[in-house]
Amino acid sequence: MLAEWSFLGFLMPPLAVPVLVALGLYLILRRLFVRLGLYHWFWQPVLADIAIYALLLWSVLALTGSLPIAG
Repeated sequence: MLAEWSFLGFLMPPLAVPVLVALGLYLILRRLFVRLGLYHWFWQPVLADIAIYALLLWSVLALTGSLPIAG
């Protein structure tokens, strides 16, 4: 079982760091999509946002080795 991390006296779950990294990447990518006008091509931009964040979170977890990948 994964232990909680203590950060400035607050207990944080181990998933908090990858979630925050994925959030930072998502905000950068979203700003890029808005600047390039790519949201014009999506039927539902909110669903695209959710899908992009889910893919970024999965990528961060896979790259850090926190996600077991069968293969």
